[in-house]
Amino acid sequence: MQTQTREEILKQGFVEVRVNINGFLQRHKLIVEHQQTPNGAVPYLTLESRYYAPSTELLRVANELQLPVRSKDGVFFPKGKMSKDFIGL
Repeated sequence: MQTQTREEILKQGFVEVRVNINGFLQRHKLIVEHQQTPNGAVPYLTLESRYYAPSTELLRVANELQLPVRSKDGVFFPKGKMSKDFIGL
């Protein structure tokens, strides 16, 4: 799987990632959704609600892609980042 840059992912609107769930490698499609905040819009990679991925894998994806990931379990940011770092992307 070819690694995409953050700008390419935001322009395309989605990214396919491989996650390890209970020992099985699965492919999941994360869709870019923008959430409005008082300071501006923040892009999140959102896992569809019908699928599940462990929080450790979502944190790994956030660190690899340098974008926040949102699922029903919570929001995962890359290490050392917070929502204000992604305003205006």
